[in-house]
Amino acid sequence: MVRAIYEAWEQRASTDHLVSPDLEYVNPPYAVEGGTVRDRKALGGVLDVYPDFHIDDKRFIDAGDDVVVIGVARGTGASGVSIELRQGYVWTIEGGRAIRFQWFNHPDEALKAAGLG
Repeated sequence: MVRAIYEAWEQRASTDHLVSPDLEYVNPPYAVEGGTVRDRKALGGVLDVYPDFHIDDKRFIDAGDDVVVIGVARGTGASGVSIELRQGYVWTIEGGRAIRFQWFNHPDEALKAAGLG
């Protein structure tokens, strides 16, 4: 199911049927906007800053109720500055939908958060 979310994003298609409307979107403490938001629309916020944002070289790791995704985030901001960051994400699935999403600038943090590191 998490793979389907990323496949839909690659096609710029809706993921509403895969993501709970009140998704718990968790930013790490070091994020510009740290804390938790409850809204699946928070997932699209990165596109406001990096319209061509995408994740390459994805690796999916089963962690029970969670799925860890390790990948390279790429995008170019309106200023022309490009990013290329290896990041980690933890998705929690319940009832056939994603109910929680956490992102980390370091894959090891994601693995630890899912109890794998």
